[in-house]
Amino acid sequence: GKYKKEEGFSLLKRSTTPTTVYKKQKLDRDDVIDADFDVIAMMKKEMDGMLDEELARAYLFGDGRMTSDDDKISEEHIRPVINDNDFFVIRWSVGGATPAEKAKNFINSAIRARKNYKGSGRPTLFTTEDWLTEMLLLEDTIGHTLYKSEAELCTKMRVEKIYTVPVMEDLKDKANASVIGVILNLNDYNVGADKGGAVSMFDDFDIDYNKQKYLIETRCSGALIKPYSAITIELKSTEAAG
Repeated sequence: GKYKKEEGFSLLKRSTTPTTVYKKQKLDRDDVIDADFDVIAMMKKEMDGMLDEELARAYLFGDGRMTSDDDKISEEHIRPVINDNDFFVIRWSVGGATPAEKAKNFINSAIRARKNYKGSGRPTLFTTEDWLTEMLLLEDTIGHTLYKSEAELCTKMRVEKIYTVPVMEDLKDKANASVIGVILNLNDYNVGADKGGAVSMFDDFDIDYNKQKYLIETRCSGALIKPYSAITIELKSTEAAG
């Protein structure tokens, strides 16, 4: 009907503006002087890596902070895949009486969901180490391992690669559903920045506390740009509660 048509066009034409994402760090100046290596260079490298990790988490799952937190990354500017509109995300729920049954249903759901998948090429699966282990431990009725390697499991699930992500442990989406898998091709997630939004590093010295302070920040936005370009696998509410 007209309602669906109008909603679809509005979502396709949605605008996602940048927001500032940063990481702060401070060191006692005495520790900097006493160190027998270049602690500043090491710390700047660590901050750069942590900023990348923070952004990657925000793109896929959100930053995990409460909405009331001053450091919360706005989900209107960087839209987490798991919380995006159903126009962009295909959601499947799995259950089972045992971990093995749930793992088998996980695989089946990932395959069946591909019917509606409209993303680019072969996607990537993000899940936890526990769920990957359960899938690799699946056996047939006479005890033979079904998948001898991650590569065989990837072929079965029609994904290019499987990455295990620690922050997905006990991950909940905006509907409080337990998300155990996210499937997408990252080419379908667009990251943009205004002029001047490049990663910048700043430093300052706090005389009162004898602290050397550092700030690394960027200003960017992010969102899925293709309808039905991501799949989330969730535990049924009764399974998550149990």
